[in-house]
Amino acid sequence: MTLKEAIDVTAKRTGLRETNTTFSNQARVYLSIVAKRINTRAKWWWQAKTTTFTTTKTLTVSGITSGPFVAGDIVTGAGLGSATIDSSYDATNADTTLLIISENSTAFVADEALTSSGTAIATVVAAASPTQTYQLASDVVSPHSFIDNSNNQVLFIVPWDSLDQVDPDRSETGDVDIVTIEGMDASTGKVVIRMFPIHDTTGDVIRYRYLSFIPDWTSADDSTALDRWLPQVLQQGLIFGATELFKQEKGDTEGALIERAEFETTMKGALEQNINIWGNREYHRGDSSPFFNFFPQEGGLSAAS
Repeated sequence: MTLKEAIDVTAKRTGLRETNTTFSNQARVYLSIVAKRINTRAKWWWQAKTTTFTTTKTLTVSGITSGPFVAGDIVTGAGLGSATIDSSYDATNADTTLLIISENSTAFVADEALTSSGTAIATVVAAASPTQTYQLASDVVSPHSFIDNSNNQVLFIVPWDSLDQVDPDRSETGDVDIVTIEGMDASTGKVVIRMFPIHDTTGDVIRYRYLSFIPDWTSADDSTALDRWLPQVLQQGLIFGATELFKQEKGDTEGALIERAEFETTMKGALEQNINIWGNREYHRGDSSPFFNFFPQEGGLSAAS
C-alpha cells in the first residue's frame, strides 16, 4: 500500500471525496499524527536502526563570499593547511561552523584566508579544535548504544553528573570512553551528544543504534510504499486511526469510537507480533529481574513420594 492509497481509503471511509485536495492534505496530516501515536505504543522492532558518524574538528569562519561551502569540499588556508568538509556539515543552520576531517600537517590559524574547492571564500576565526558535541540522525527518538568502530571500543552512556565530576571544564582529550545525551539542538531539533574524553582524532567512525520515529509525510511521499516506514500488519491501523480523527473533526463521535476499536484491534495483533520477532522464546517472571529471582534453599525441595 502506498501513502496515496492510504489517503484515498481514509477519505472514502470518512465519506469524503478522495479527489478533493483539501481532504487529501488533511488525511495525510492525520496519517502522520497516527504514525507517531503508533511509534509511542511500544519499543517496536522496526524502529531499530544503526548508522554512523565520523569524528571531526570544528573550524569557525566568517565573511563567507562567492558561494556557500558544501560538504565534501576541500578547504585550503593561506598557510597551506587543508582539510575536507565532513558530510555532517550543516550549511543551513550553522554555515560558519565547518566540520572537517582528513587534515594535512599544517594547522589553520586565526585571521588567515580560506578558500574551498568550490567557490567559497572566508576568513578563519580561530584555529580548528576537536568537536565537542555531535548531532545524531534527524529521525532519532532514543539512542540505544554507541561503539567506537575505529578503536573497537564500546562507549557507555552516562548521565550529566558523571561527566561533570570527571571533567568539569570539558578539556580532557583522548580516546572516547563515555557518551552523554546533551539534549536537543535548538535549530535542527536533532539529539545532541557529547563524548568523553574529547575525541582529538578526525575521521574515526562512531557507530550507534537507536529507535527511530516516522517524520511528517508530504505530497512527495505519496507514491512511496508504506513498507518503507512500518510493517504491513500496522498499515491498516494508520487508516483506522486517521479516520477516527476525521470523524471526530466532523462531529461523528459514534463513528470515531468504531474506528478507535478497529485501531486497537490492529494494535493488539501488532504488539503480539512485536514480541515474536525476537524468536520463539517464552519469558517467565524471574529469569532476568533482580526482584523476583527464585533460589531454592537447602532442604526446601524434596522428591515426590
